[in-house]
Amino acid sequence: MSSDPPIEDRSQQAEPAVTDPALAELIRERGEPLLEGLEAHLPGSTERAEATGAYALAAAVGLGFARTEAELCRQTARLADLGKIYVPADVLARDPSTLTPPEQAAVAGRFEAGAQLAEGAGLPAVICDWLLRISEHYDGSGPAALSGAAIPVFSRIIRAAKQCDELIVQGSEPSDLRALAGTELDPAMVDALASMLERAG
Repeated sequence: MSSDPPIEDRSQQAEPAVTDPALAELIRERGEPLLEGLEAHLPGSTERAEATGAYALAAAVGLGFARTEAELCRQTARLADLGKIYVPADVLARDPSTLTPPEQAAVAGRFEAGAQLAEGAGLPAVICDWLLRISEHYDGSGPAALSGAAIPVFSRIIRAAKQCDELIVQGSEPSDLRALAGTELDPAMVDALASMLERAG
């Protein structure tokens, strides 16, 4: 851990953040070809990856993480949607309520698929686990039923950052993000991002 004074959320995180400054660069280098493949499959993915990374960085800094840790979170967040490369683009474009059971399973399994892609690219197990656990909900209603601080802190940040980006693309307001606090998203992460958006707006 860094020598920064602890804050409430950091004291409750599921595991210590990795602070090796070379790790963020490793993620960037090994993730770039994967992101290029995702962009070819789903145009616009690069822009979404950068936006999610930017929101994750802002949330991590706002929560008191050191810059090295926050950059690590950003680089991991850029890879959050890797698993979509295994889901047909037309399936991703459709209303979820219209999907067949196999299509729903493919969409639901995208985070596991992304973690496996990251593992195949040689990323450390801790990074792959962060990517996998983005699928978890703060209230425990996710696939592995992890809840609260049992979910890695960077996974919680990245899930909130992804949701923030999706809502902004849809033209939603910060209040829509706050509505997910305590159920799908960690309230601390929501507050960090919603407060930032409110100040910017």
